[in-house]
Parts: sequence; C-alpha cells; structure tokens
Amino acid sequence: MARRERTLVGFASGSADLIESFLQELQKIDPAARLCVVSEFAPPRGQWIPYMLGRTVEQNLARIRDELQDAEVAWSAMILQPRMPYWRMRLAALRLRPSRVLCFNENLNHFALRPGSAPQILRHLAWRTRNFIRWETKPGGWLYTQLWRLFHPWAYRRPAAFLLARLALVLAALRKRLAASAPAEAVEPGLPEGVSIVVPSRNGRELLAALLPGLAREAAKVASEIIVVDNGSTDGTTGWLGLEWPEVRLIASEKGLGFAAAANLGVREARYSHTCLLNNDMVVGEGFFPALRKAFDEVPGLFCSSAQIFFPEGKRREETGKTIWRARTAPEDFPLSCPPPVEGEDLTPVLYGSGGCSLYDTARLRALGGFGECFTPAYVEDLDLGYRAWLRGWPTVLAAQAKVIHHHRSTTSKLFTDNQIQQFVERNFLRFLARTVASAEVFRAQCRRMLWRLNLLASKMEPPAWALPSLAESFKLPLWVERAPRPVVDEKLLLALCSGDVANFPGARRESQRPALVVASPYLPFPLSHGGAVRMYNLMRQAAREYDLVLVCFCDEHSRPADELLELCREIVLVRREGSHLRPLTDRPDVVEEHDQPAFRAALKEAIRRHKPFAAQLEFTQMGLYAPDCGEIPAILVEHDITLDLYEQLQREKPRWETAQQLERWRRFETWAWSEAACVVTMSEKDAASVSGARRVEVIENGVDLARFEPSEEEPEPRRLLFIGSFAHLPNLMALDFFLRESWPLLRERGSMLHVITGARAEHYQELYRDRVQVDLAQPGLEVEGFVSDVRAAYRKAAVVIAPLLASAGTNIKIMEAMAMGKAIVSTPAGINGLTLEEGSDVVVARSGAEMAEAILRLLDHPEERKRIEARARRTVEERYGWEPIGRKQNALYRELRRR
Repeated sequence: MARRERTLVGFASGSADLIESFLQELQKIDPAARLCVVSEFAPPRGQWIPYMLGRTVEQNLARIRDELQDAEVAWSAMILQPRMPYWRMRLAALRLRPSRVLCFNENLNHFALRPGSAPQILRHLAWRTRNFIRWETKPGGWLYTQLWRLFHPWAYRRPAAFLLARLALVLAALRKRLAASAPAEAVEPGLPEGVSIVVPSRNGRELLAALLPGLAREAAKVASEIIVVDNGSTDGTTGWLGLEWPEVRLIASEKGLGFAAAANLGVREARYSHTCLLNNDMVVGEGFFPALRKAFDEVPGLFCSSAQIFFPEGKRREETGKTIWRARTAPEDFPLSCPPPVEGEDLTPVLYGSGGCSLYDTARLRALGGFGECFTPAYVEDLDLGYRAWLRGWPTVLAAQAKVIHHHRSTTSKLFTDNQIQQFVERNFLRFLARTVASAEVFRAQCRRMLWRLNLLASKMEPPAWALPSLAESFKLPLWVERAPRPVVDEKLLLALCSGDVANFPGARRESQRPALVVASPYLPFPLSHGGAVRMYNLMRQAAREYDLVLVCFCDEHSRPADELLELCREIVLVRREGSHLRPLTDRPDVVEEHDQPAFRAALKEAIRRHKPFAAQLEFTQMGLYAPDCGEIPAILVEHDITLDLYEQLQREKPRWETAQQLERWRRFETWAWSEAACVVTMSEKDAASVSGARRVEVIENGVDLARFEPSEEEPEPRRLLFIGSFAHLPNLMALDFFLRESWPLLRERGSMLHVITGARAEHYQELYRDRVQVDLAQPGLEVEGFVSDVRAAYRKAAVVIAPLLASAGTNIKIMEAMAMGKAIVSTPAGINGLTLEEGSDVVVARSGAEMAEAILRLLDHPEERKRIEARARRTVEERYGWEPIGRKQNALYRELRRR
C-alpha cells in the first residue's frame, strides 16, 4: 500500500501581513511535509486551496478534503487573530483534523488544541482577557464609552436620536406598505413645438446680466420664449429687466419663494412643448438647446434631458449632469454622485436632470404636478421630480453635447451658510425617500443606509455640525409619507440602471431606421482577443449589412468602444461588471451567478424598450439567464460551446469535487436556458445533437476571414512551433501544461522553439486557476507573449501550429485561422472538436503526448509532407468556413424570425 503523503494544512485566518510569517513558522514544525494553504486569496507559498467566504463550512470542507485526496494531515493550523472575519474558516480547520489542530496568535506563538497543552491554552486565554479589558477601558472601548456617558448625559442625544429615527423608519415603512395608490394624472398634449426657458432668480441681477446675452443668442436658434421668475428680489431686478430685456416675460413674486415654488410659477406659464429650467448662475454653450431637444427624438417616452455641467476654470467640478445612485459606497458617503461622463458617452440613463439646466417635456412635467414644493428652501426637488417620472415609465438621460458652465451656489451662498445648505440636503433627501420611493422594501433599505450614515458621522470626535440635527429631524419620516401612483417600473432595477454602472455610446448608425437587433455579450467583441470575440465581431459585420445593431455588454471599466464596433452599431451599452469571490454556492453555476447583475438586466430591458428590436441575441450559455427579460421578442441563445459537454470532459480528465458541483448545476441551468430561448444556435451538428428541450436549434458554424488570413510566400522558421490560446479559458491552460509535460522535453532536445500567445491578463488567470493547473513558462526554448492584436505575423513564422487540448466544446476558431494561413496543425481530438476535417490530410491528430511529439518532428523533418497538409488546409477552409456564407445563413435566420 502506498504511503500517504504527510501534509501541513494552514488556514490563513488572519490579516494579509501575517500570512507569509505564519506559513514559515508552520513549515518549521515539519519541514519535510507538503504545505497546503486554505485561504481567501492566493498565498505566497504552498498549494492553494481556495476558501469561499460566501459558502458554508460543509461546502468548503468538502472541497478541501477533495483537494487533499488521501494525504495524511499532520497538522491543521489556524490563526487566532481578533477582529478578523474568519471564524467559519477556523471551524473548518478544527473539523478537518480535530485531534491535530495548531492555533497561532498574532505574535505567531502557537499551541496544540489538546489536553496536554492546557497550560499554554490557559496562558493564551489570560492574555486575551487582559487585552480585552485593556481595550474596553480606554477611549473607544464600549465599556469606557458607557461609563463616560453616565457622567455626560448630553452624550445620549445621538443614541436617542438614532433610536427614535429607527422607530420612525419602521412606522414609515408600515405606512408606505399600507397606503393606497393615488390616481395618476393624465398627460395633456397639444402645445406647439418649441422651448419655454424658465429662469428663477432672487437678487440675481448681476447673474442675469451675464446669462441673458448668451441665452438669448442660443434661444434664437429654436422657437422659444424666456421667462424670468423674480423670487422676491430687492436689487432692482424687475425694473432692470423691463428696461434692458423687454422681450423677456417677467413673473414677479413679492415675497421670496423656495426654488420649487418659483420654478412651478414659470412652468404653469410655459407656452411650448418643452420647458428648460435654468439657474441664473449658468452660462450656456454653443448649440445648447438643439442638443437637449435631439435627445427627445432619439429616446422614446423621454421626460427629461440633462445637460453636461462644467465649472469655471480652477474650481473643482462638483456636479457634471450625470446623476447616479451609487451602488457601492463607503459608509460615510452620500448615496448620490455626479461622476464625469467618459469620452463618447451620450444618452446614458440618469436618475434625474439637474433643476438648473435640464429640458423637460412640458405636458409630462405638468402631469406630475411640477416640482415638489415641500422641499424648502431648495435642494432635492429635482431628484424627487425625476424619480417620480421614472416611476411613470418616463426616463431621463444625459445629453452630453449640451454644455453649461455653472457658477455654483451663487444665490444660495448669499442666503445660507454651508452648514445650513448641507442640512437642507440631508433633510430633504430623507423626505424624498419617505414621500416618493414607492417600494417599502427599497425605502427601508435606503433609509436605513442614510440613518446609519448620519449616526456614524454624528459619532465622530469632530462631527459635522449638520449631522446630529439631520439625524434628529428624521423622526418626521412617518409624517412625510404620501400616497403616490402605482409605479410601472421595478425600483430595484431603476436604481441599478442609474447606479453609474451603465454607460451608453451612440454608434455611427444612431439615426438609422432599419430593423434593430440587440446583442447581449459578456464582453466586448473587439479587440479580437479570443475565438468568441472573433466570431461575434465577424458575424456582427455580416448582420450590419441588413440590420442596426445595439450591443449591450459587460466591461471592467467604462471607456469609449473601438471605432470598429461603433461603425457597426446604432448604440453600444457598457455595463460595469461587479466581481466578487463572496458569492454562495447556489443552484446555478458560479459563472451564471457572476453574470446575473441587476444593472445588466436593467440596461438590457431599457435597450429593448428604447430600440424596439425584432430579437435579442444572447452570446454564450451564461447569458441565457436573461432570456426571460427579453419580454415578447424572441431570444436567440448562441452556444459558443455546450458548457455541459465541456464540464463533463473536465471531470473525466481530472475528477474534482468542485467540477462535479459545477457540472451538476450546468446540467440544470443549460437545459433550462435551451427551453427559454426561441432559438438555440450551435457551432456544429455534433453540438446541435446534444441540445434537448429547445423549441428550435440552428447550426451556424464558426468561420474565418479568408481575405485577412492568407498563406504567406515566406518560408517559416524551420523548427518554430506556435500555441495560441487565451488563458482566460481553463482548457487552454490545461492543454499547454499537458504539452509542456508530455511532448516538449523531446522537442526541446531536438532544437525546437515554442511561441506561446496567452491573451490579455495571463498572470491573473494563472493565479485564478492555480488550484487546477500550474503551467511552467520559465523553460528554455519558450517565447511567451500576452495579448497580440494581429497574430498573422506569428502564424507566418511558425512551421507547425499545435492544439493539444484535453477538453473542448464548440469549435476552435484558431484551428480555422491556422488553416487559412496555410499552416500544418498537430492537434488532439479535442482540439478539432465539432469540425469536419480529414485526419492526415487537413490536420494531423495525435492521441498522446509522445504521439504528438513524434508527429511534430515528422513534419519538421519532412517539409514536403508539411507543405502538402498546408495546401489542403487552405482549400478546406475556402470551401467550408468563410464568414460571408455563414453570415448569409445567420441573416436568413433573422429574416425568418422577423416574419413571425
């Protein structure tokens, strides 16, 4: 019987700065033993076994035991460091080998958890107790704080205010849940086309003098009127306007009104179809009104277009017009923010339009009752208005080409201090939550977030002066609840859409009126960094000959999409991906959970609403989760590979508990996705035969750009091999590892050189998959490159292209590119999965590492045989795999779906 390998298992249940030293100390205990490290992130040494904090102890233990296999666990070691969120990891360490547990403190002293170590355990507990007492009896400790408050009763004001606020929140949520819906006011159309410009002003004569000349010049470019609402000024504004600007309509109020009330006076007098609210401290840019107005032509049902806001040179840009409800904030941050739009961004959905530089649909504005006059003296009324419009299904977008310069708070700063202004903002925001947010669940979550924030700020050693008064005023929450019409949108999706994770980029075809197709993808299909991108981009080129494309896809960060994509699309919508390793193990695969994000669902629904496509094409299996969100239009699920098939191969190749869990979940999810789609598209007849329960299955093969990938007349370097495979795809790492272990030693001895192109972020993916495979790239004879935008030069230099895959699904586009370049290919059977190729003529197929090495050497040593395969390979792709005939097949499917 084979001897079991002695293994030390270290559970990294402490802070990152301790891990390296902890592992060093652990290895000293048994230097000859293998080291395995269970940790949240990849450790500096040892075999990594990932610990998923979102999973249960039992699930993590099952994976740990599977990775250890039959190893003899010499010690199971953990770090007992206070205030670290790793108690479940420590429980796993205890359960792994209860009789052989080592506990390290933060000083790296340790003891074994057994009766013989009782003296050390007691000393550790005494030390911990002394530290606890010392912590609790100094400033910052809970006990110290309670004793201090007994002698300073006024310090109970904040806890009392916080308790009262939380009770008020419960009552307000109950009132909101029980409140009946109010009837929605009807929209009364019929106003003539044009813009009514409403400028509220209080003691702003100098500001108006700077604003009106440029405003009048821009207003003359459209049918318009200018209305100034004088809000109780004492600086002679009314008389000056009558003399200097008789063409301006003046509405004068003898007493000072709040912003909302003054704005509403002007809105009621508006004569045109659209109303622009403009602060008197704004300066409008060239083409301001046409840019705002154009948004209404491009976005159906639009309520408001908001201008992009700039500040005078030298001043911090405190607002931009891109108003968002931040999905991720620090505890002290206000929920709203105004990040700057990125280059090329336009018509992105935003939460509301700034009340100082936005264009509204007049009829809808009046149907909503204008601005809420309860928000006194100012602030948050524009948020309240925009949110109420969204609840009616009327969106607001950023019109980035309409630009203003804002001389911030030029009026309010004369009337109120900064502290008073911030208190108005905090109070009015709480009132907005109680008054306008319709969902009791959303209200409760967002209001709780605000109250905790105010409590945290008020508890600081030097708190902002406005924090405690704002917290104390929140007892009025139940009084601020009002009846409202039943919303027609999901508020969680609304907040996700306007979270800042979504950015819209109009394409070159933004004004085209051809039938639209929405394409939903897990990543941008350009640059052409891997086979999936190559397929999507080339078939989008073919589809764009007949249809307008709207691309909705995930990204890591917002940036202007490549011109190659913008030229094909009516619009591109980028959704920032929120990565996390904290997700639990659910009944769906991890990849599906990673891609199930509210912002993407909201962006997809808005793209469908805005562009009214005839179909939505969902690229890759995981995107099938959005099939129900396509509504009444057909969803086309493009199976770049049958993921279920891929995981079955991975499990056969190297059985693992984790792979088995994902395989079980893929079986359920993928068959469900097939049944939800109107049509499933596969890459080959082999893949099509494995699809069950689908309403329709079509084969649209992968292809190659025959004009771009052509044989070269140059002779390749005599013994140069080429491997191309993105490390983002685990089978590519497994393939390269297999080749380097089983084939490369003999080839290296015979003078071969291997060129490896890994794709972008190779080191990241090597770390990500480190628990499954570790590829040694630091070997003689290897030339390693990351992302290469144009791989043709690499193909030209190579004498032989290798595809040593052990598992594969779908079809390999790199095989077709190599064939189109007239290259001899040596592949495993998995490397040519799904392709109808003749072994020995189109490609050489090897079934073991040794056989692959022999086949490569034969081609290198016999150029005439290599050239025969090269010529046949090119002829085969010309006959079967050009993108143009494949694109015609795709467009025929689209035409058929349109007729239904």
